[in-house]
Amino acid sequence: MFPKICSLGPVTIHSYGLAIALGVFLCILLMTRSARRFGFPPSEKVMDLVFVVVFSGFLGARLFYVVQEWEWYRSHLWEIFQIWKGGLVYYGGMIGSFLSLFIYLRGVRLPILQTTDFLITHVPLAHAFGRLGCFLNGCCYGKSSTLPWAVRFPFPPEAVHPTQAYELLFNLSLFGLLFWYYPRRRFAGEGIILYLVTYSLGRFLLEFFRGDQPLSFFGYSLHQILSLLFIAVAIASYGIHRLRRG
Repeated sequence: MFPKICSLGPVTIHSYGLAIALGVFLCILLMTRSARRFGFPPSEKVMDLVFVVVFSGFLGARLFYVVQEWEWYRSHLWEIFQIWKGGLVYYGGMIGSFLSLFIYLRGVRLPILQTTDFLITHVPLAHAFGRLGCFLNGCCYGKSSTLPWAVRFPFPPEAVHPTQAYELLFNLSLFGLLFWYYPRRRFAGEGIILYLVTYSLGRFLLEFFRGDQPLSFFGYSLHQILSLLFIAVAIASYGIHRLRRG
């Protein structure tokens, strides 16, 4: 566990924030090259799109986490803004990004489904770096484990599943799948559907190994319920597409 990389005077470089920053930077480079390769979206729009997704994603992810942990934050309001210490809920970020992106794309008159397909292809890469940050920070840990690759953090005291590493590898695999499939899509929006089904299914299964998530809905975590909801939305979207095509 390395929550802090180093301190330069009053400035502390946190591993969580650094990992996310590296992931976003790498995605910007890759998306700029991909935009030129595929001719869409306009490469000069990549930075604007990234800003909208990242800003709204962080806002939604933090808001979702603060609402979950409000009993703590109501007495520590200043810590709401200390996101470099961790405390982001991915599904909250995803919902926030989708809503903001929809509004932005309507305003600049870019095709919503086609643009979102392009962006969603690169999201798992940034997410993988986020999970690296979680591992270094010691958050999002797993349940107790005696497997050879179990790890120890200051909390909890026993060896646990490295669920951050599990999801890191899963996201890298998902990124490879989406990047390979992007030029092979059969219709606009198929990339979104593939991402929602694949990520949500993987997240649903990985949640069984998490040790930091309360099981509050018939023995399932909130993230598992949201995963099932997103899978249902994706399947319904595919069904609507098929019906429209006749």
